[in-house]
Amino acid sequence: MIIHKRTVAFLAAITMGLTLGAIGSSAKADDSTINVDTTQAVRTQTTHVASGGLYGMSDSNTPSADLLSALKPKVFTQAPPGGQQSPNGLPPAGDFMNVASLSQKVGSKIIIRLPDHFKNFPYNFTSNAGFEKDEANWLASVGEMVQKAKDSGYASDIYGYELWNEPNWTFVGNSGKTMQQYYEMWNATYNEVKKVDPSAKIVGPSIEHWDKNWITGFLTNAKNNNTLPDVICWHELEDGTAASFPDHVKQLDAIEDNLGIKHLPVSINEYSAPQQTGVPGLMIHYIQSFENVPELDSSCIAFWYNYGRMDNLLTDQQKPNGGYWLYKWYGDMAGQIDKTSTADTNGDLASVANTTDNKDQTSVIFGGTAGNTTINVNNLDSAKFSKSASVQVKETSWDGVDSAVDSPKTIVSGTVPVKNGTVSVPVKNMKAANGYQLVVTPSDSTSTTDNLQYAQAQATDPIRVEAEDSGLLGTAKTYQGSYASGNHYVGSINDASSGVSFKVNALAAGQYKLEIGYANGNQDQKDASDKVTLNNKTLNDAVFPYTTGWTNAVPNVNGTRKVLQYGTVDLNKGENTLTLMKDSSFAELDYVQLTPVNPRPTPVNPDNNNTNQTPTGTITGTSSSSATSSSIKTPAASSSSTNTEPAKTETNSTSKATTVKSFKVYAKKSLYSYKSVNFTKNNRVKKYVVKSRMTAPTFTVIAKAKSANGTARYKLSDGTYITANKKYVANLYWQTKHSNLYVTNKTGLYEYKSTTLSKKNQVKHVKKGQALQVKKVVKHGATTRFQLTNGNYITGNKQFTSLTKF
Repeated sequence: MIIHKRTVAFLAAITMGLTLGAIGSSAKADDSTINVDTTQAVRTQTTHVASGGLYGMSDSNTPSADLLSALKPKVFTQAPPGGQQSPNGLPPAGDFMNVASLSQKVGSKIIIRLPDHFKNFPYNFTSNAGFEKDEANWLASVGEMVQKAKDSGYASDIYGYELWNEPNWTFVGNSGKTMQQYYEMWNATYNEVKKVDPSAKIVGPSIEHWDKNWITGFLTNAKNNNTLPDVICWHELEDGTAASFPDHVKQLDAIEDNLGIKHLPVSINEYSAPQQTGVPGLMIHYIQSFENVPELDSSCIAFWYNYGRMDNLLTDQQKPNGGYWLYKWYGDMAGQIDKTSTADTNGDLASVANTTDNKDQTSVIFGGTAGNTTINVNNLDSAKFSKSASVQVKETSWDGVDSAVDSPKTIVSGTVPVKNGTVSVPVKNMKAANGYQLVVTPSDSTSTTDNLQYAQAQATDPIRVEAEDSGLLGTAKTYQGSYASGNHYVGSINDASSGVSFKVNALAAGQYKLEIGYANGNQDQKDASDKVTLNNKTLNDAVFPYTTGWTNAVPNVNGTRKVLQYGTVDLNKGENTLTLMKDSSFAELDYVQLTPVNPRPTPVNPDNNNTNQTPTGTITGTSSSSATSSSIKTPAASSSSTNTEPAKTETNSTSKATTVKSFKVYAKKSLYSYKSVNFTKNNRVKKYVVKSRMTAPTFTVIAKAKSANGTARYKLSDGTYITANKKYVANLYWQTKHSNLYVTNKTGLYEYKSTTLSKKNQVKHVKKGQALQVKKVVKHGATTRFQLTNGNYITGNKQFTSLTKF
């Protein structure tokens, strides 16, 4: 789905209205059961009909072939040769000529979306030649695109040509056009494609949602004019459509029967709502519905966000997230697709099962509810499974779109007895957003009882607590968001009495690094802050930098859920209470995670005022899948009887740092960061390598200091130090006017109508290498903007522009 005005209804967050002590996103289900019948096939061979993506590829190398091939994608929907579409505010990318080699490499085919020849969406005929204004030009463009694809050397990798996209609103009703005009366009475009390539398959009508009456009219026209598509297509983009899809196909079958048309294969080349996309516990329902409808031949996950990330199965750093592993398990399936009971119940709990051709392995992927589930695999081959079976259950967590998951976690393993051809495997404490896989293989064990090992939490494990599963205070409410850990987050923290109280259960006392998932989309782009208490002791405030938007922003090309590395805190063994309350401005809270540094065997007394409970610093990160840099704000004096201890300065420093208003610098040469102002080899923390200014590491400076011999240093937001030598570092933002600049960022930059560089203020995109004429430089907080001679504004960030053309 390319973002447009009619998606407003999709984009409203789902408000739970939870109060203090209520359980958040994980709707607790009663113990449930999945029954698998290995002798009843819903498909005799696995063809991975649910694996595909709209604009899932951006070029011949993105994503990598290794990442994609593991998913066994059947189709991609991509722009036509020379496509100029700029979806979701991004510059054009992913056209057929640039991605066909990658598609071939991973064994998939491509649906070529012809109307993405146009730049604007919805397809704007006032600035682009449209069919009703110039039929000859449109058909000539169609003929040229089809000819280029046919002659590309990849003609055999074309699944079909999609003649239009969502015509029920981008054509009919757009600029007063009628259904009859659409039928004329469809018939003429169909004939043009077939004239250039008689063997081409036609895909359509690709309406935005299932509409029985619309499809009836469309098929009636197509039958009467001999322009029936080879594959009938529509989109399933709303919450609940995974469950309703089987009924939609039953309605289609009835329409085709009534018109005397053979049942056409179906492609759903856009599926999933924006706040569902990628979430394993929700995507499994689509996979289940698609596999259990034999008419479905192919499908593509919707494109609500970024190119080349397999529609949010990969992070912004091209690493697998939790959703990727669900589709990887699905891609691993080979043999028949087995009947499962959840396909009939069609509720939140969903599953897909398959048995290999040699009958020696059955796998089940499942999820969608919280609680306990027992999987019964029935009618196993008696020659392979005589007395017992080996079983393994893995879990892939949903920590958010931009949170990488290195590999799924094994949560159950062992052997179970086979009784009358059936094995039963209990899975405990499932989470609704996560995905699960059960693999059953033969075992030599003769035991008649279960011998299962369940994974146990370790003292060295990070402790992750979801905001939506915590105590919500004041006006705080739970909302759904695919970028959020657990698929939910807490917002509406509107006043000083509002916040979230997290219960943190630690297996060992000791120091823990605290990170906080959050979003700050305030229009003023200023920091937000929360007051922090741990076990009734006041700590330093958490300061949340601007994240370009809120958690559930659509489109979300910047990854608005960020991670704040707050610093180190002390936990007691057992239950701890960590509370974040609104202070200045407003931030949404997603989760907290505490990672042990050196777990201590003895408890900490939270009432001992000599105990240091103050965070020691923050860690700087540069992407939404890592930490967001921030400073820690010292709280004002409190009337509470609890004493607040200020952050400690480094014991090996000889000079006290002078706090300054934070600003950003970049590295001009490769350098090290250090633990203290006195630079020695033993004090080194990290080396930063500089290859060019455009990719140089950046730092947030929060204080200035001097070494023992008086050499200037910068103190960073993570508590480390770097040199202040101007040969090595410089301000990240231009400070003076330059009449001419050149765009050097590889993806270009945007011009804005004001100094607030927000999505709604974007005016136009400027490509790399283009020259810009500057009127003046404008201060904007700790940053700068350039006002151009045309009145628009651009960033003053030196990593985007240069005084000379590269």
